[in-house]
Amino acid sequence: MKFLNRFLEKKWLLGLLVLAGGLLVLLQARFILNIIAGDTVSKTRPNLIYITLDTLRYDHLNIYDYDRDTSPNISKLAKDSLIFENAFTVATNSAPSHASMLTGLYPFQHGLVDNGMAISPQSPILTEYLSRKNYDTSAFIGYHALSEESGLNRGFDNFENHRVASHEHDEKDLEEDTEGFMAVLDWLDTWSEKNSSEDKDKDKDNDSPKANNFFIWLHVQNIHESYDPPPPYNTMFMQIPPPQKLEGFDGEFDLRCANDLAKAWRNGILPEPFKEPAVALYDGEIRLVDDYLGKIFASLKSKGLYEETMIVILADHGELHFETYDHQFAKPGPGHSGRYYDPVIRIPLLIKPPKSIGLKTPARPLAMVSTIDLVPTVMEALSFPALSWLPGKSLLQTTPDSQTADEYIFLQETPYEEEYNVIRNKRWKYIKKSDENGKESALLLDLSADPKENKNLLAEQPERVIKMETLLTEWRKHQKNKWTSHKKEISEEMRKELIAGGYLRASSDEK
Repeated sequence: MKFLNRFLEKKWLLGLLVLAGGLLVLLQARFILNIIAGDTVSKTRPNLIYITLDTLRYDHLNIYDYDRDTSPNISKLAKDSLIFENAFTVATNSAPSHASMLTGLYPFQHGLVDNGMAISPQSPILTEYLSRKNYDTSAFIGYHALSEESGLNRGFDNFENHRVASHEHDEKDLEEDTEGFMAVLDWLDTWSEKNSSEDKDKDKDNDSPKANNFFIWLHVQNIHESYDPPPPYNTMFMQIPPPQKLEGFDGEFDLRCANDLAKAWRNGILPEPFKEPAVALYDGEIRLVDDYLGKIFASLKSKGLYEETMIVILADHGELHFETYDHQFAKPGPGHSGRYYDPVIRIPLLIKPPKSIGLKTPARPLAMVSTIDLVPTVMEALSFPALSWLPGKSLLQTTPDSQTADEYIFLQETPYEEEYNVIRNKRWKYIKKSDENGKESALLLDLSADPKENKNLLAEQPERVIKMETLLTEWRKHQKNKWTSHKKEISEEMRKELIAGGYLRASSDEK
């Protein structure tokens, strides 16, 4: 004690101790405030890019062993990524599917259960969270169902619509078809220049500078039917037959028109030789998209942004081509609306993590995962606190061996006033449908014995049906409806866009 007193008699040492103690108190207070605010004291975080490829089948990418050269740039990105082998959407229509990607909630929770509707105003959304954390947020949308009417613009500083024509087949223009990609490139140029200059002028005494981070959402509509890429992508993989008369078809048949293609296929009059060119057009759309994604990846690298940008590439849903089913639980393809077969619900999913979190890549997890897991994954990758009330899980710790036989994923949406609830694991899929009058029907599939999904085992597997029904009931009860579903009248502009996209049927006066 005497030894300590002699040192404390020195005023300079006492002052130093007081100063150190004060600094310690300030640092502790700041840390506590940041924890309360749901943050840490770190000022630097990764950037985030969502790239949602509308209507992309997972099995048409090279990373999933497709033999046609559709996606070389995505394959390059995959070398730095987690490639999920068993990823599924939660909804087969674009608006509810994207709403779940941005909220981490199922459609019955966030309220946007069908195209043309809007997200519940009370529903939390990732973009608003990131905006409050000083992220620059910008969206580039290619489809009207995701426009401001959907409410998915909440939290975005910049929200641009770059409509991709889907039923206009006369002299399609490459420049018009790629406006959304070029807008992203321009935005990155502007953002990079602005933040570089701000860094130089930043006040060194400012203790809380604005974080230099961004969140970009690029929605790519090009792959969506009609399959009609502009030159040179329209003949990249095969010469396409011109519009012509088709036996049994009323009017001139144009392979590039989704309505013509679906009508001929469903009426059984599409000649077999037309199927391969239709798929070649679809693949041409994918290659166009991949080429322009390559430009975005190159821009990130040239600006020094690539390593600390988390890039998520996925589809909102897949697509039926010419698959046939013994039971018509939903109308046959081409198309995807309200269908729950694997070509539609199984999706590609790549996550390129920021380098700073130290994940080993490439890796190919086999676990059953869902788009409901994206928001928890983003929260962890960006070093934000986990949100315990979200139904999904972070995928960053998913390894090739982290799977169990009873992993289940769920789907839910209400297209055209019909509600679908779906549960699937590696082997079994159960689909329950309730029509607008409350009439119920169901489908039970054994995917290991019946990969083409043709045999309904509802009557043969009553115990399995009971189990699936119980799991669905427990799931709905556990998740609950935290935010009131938000229904509204569809605007005239939205109605016309949904008719043009094949989602609504035109009245007799409009035909």
